[in-house]
Amino acid sequence: RLEFLDVSMIKRDNRLIFDWFHKPTFSGRFLNFLSNHPLSQKRGTVFSLVDRAFFLSDISFHYKNFNFIINILLDNDYPLNFIFDTINQRLKYLLKNKFIVNDQPTNTQSNSKSVSWLTVPFVPCHAEKLKKFHNNGIRVSFCSPNKMSKYVKVQKDALSKDSRSNVVYKISCNDCDASYVGQTSRQLKTRISEHRNHIKRNTTTRSVITEHRLQHGHDFRWNEVEILDEESNYRKRIVSEMINIKKQKNSLNLQTDTENLHETYIPLINKI
Repeated sequence: RLEFLDVSMIKRDNRLIFDWFHKPTFSGRFLNFLSNHPLSQKRGTVFSLVDRAFFLSDISFHYKNFNFIINILLDNDYPLNFIFDTINQRLKYLLKNKFIVNDQPTNTQSNSKSVSWLTVPFVPCHAEKLKKFHNNGIRVSFCSPNKMSKYVKVQKDALSKDSRSNVVYKISCNDCDASYVGQTSRQLKTRISEHRNHIKRNTTTRSVITEHRLQHGHDFRWNEVEILDEESNYRKRIVSEMINIKKQKNSLNLQTDTENLHETYIPLINKI
């Protein structure tokens, strides 16, 4: 008998058979049925366990492994009816597709349809209402509003402001109420140095900060740059940048910086 990853290889009657293996440290903890997660994710938990028992073990071990799955799910507060219904649903699917042999080549490019995904925080009672989007070429996925990082912090030294990256920042004029909002995926100090060095260059292409400095003789608060938002996702960071540009009283940003922000959102931004 030899254990490797999630499989036990057993020699029996001069042949190898396989069984689903669990390490001694296996805790049996899975997504609890009473947790604030979509039902589809809880059903997916059952599916994943059934798939492991079905594909990783010989048929002679299926009875033992499915009993194991049922007990594990009961320990995680899954209702018995839900367990049996979901297991039966998955087994029917697996058995049906096990014997299907498709010899015809498929053209994935011609058969695949473009699907847009809408990710929204999961809120019980309201989440089911969003399923209507499935009929319009939009698939809805849910995310949890509560993350472990919200409650459990990694004990590392906090980065200084100018060493932070993936930020939306604001540079204010020292002599008037003008300001500039930008975004960068690099460290903030690197981007600020580029702004400052651009003023010193003798070039015909001037940034809006350089133009303000040369036309009015004003300086900027380089040591008091504000971080307005921190977002690793590029698209979300761009949206945050556009929103913060619109919130400025006297913006130096070009009009093209917010051309992708629909005018419908402007009244809402003005109320913030």
